[in-house]
Amino acid sequence: MKEGEVKRLIEKYKEGNTTLNEEQFLFDNAQNSESSFEVWASFVRNNKTEAPKNFNDTLWESFQNKRIRRRKILVGIMSAAASAILLISLSISNPRQKELNFAEKEALLNQALNMLSNTDRADVAQNIIFENEMLIIYTTAE
Repeated sequence: MKEGEVKRLIEKYKEGNTTLNEEQFLFDNAQNSESSFEVWASFVRNNKTEAPKNFNDTLWESFQNKRIRRRKILVGIMSAAASAILLISLSISNPRQKELNFAEKEALLNQALNMLSNTDRADVAQNIIFENEMLIIYTTAE
């Protein structure tokens, strides 16, 4: 190849516009070019390594893992936000019921007792099975 063509390829290489084939040709035939490029070419030849066989698969797997991890984080954040919104909306839309005083509670209890059957409790025979300070267990004949 002519000296002018090699110099043109060197300039093209320095600009970053060469193809892989042109770079390979330059590094293999750098003996006749300028000394700084010869040193660089020998460095590239001596330190050239091949990519592992499964390099693309390994890269793709690492990209997918990062993508899945990012998606999990996004889903977690969205779930937390949805839970917070739900709790806030429930607390706003469901105000506390008003508290009843003792007389109102007693009136409601009497009303509920009147709804039950009107059998007289004194007439029903009760047999106590177990009794202590907190609990009485009994049976009836009904």
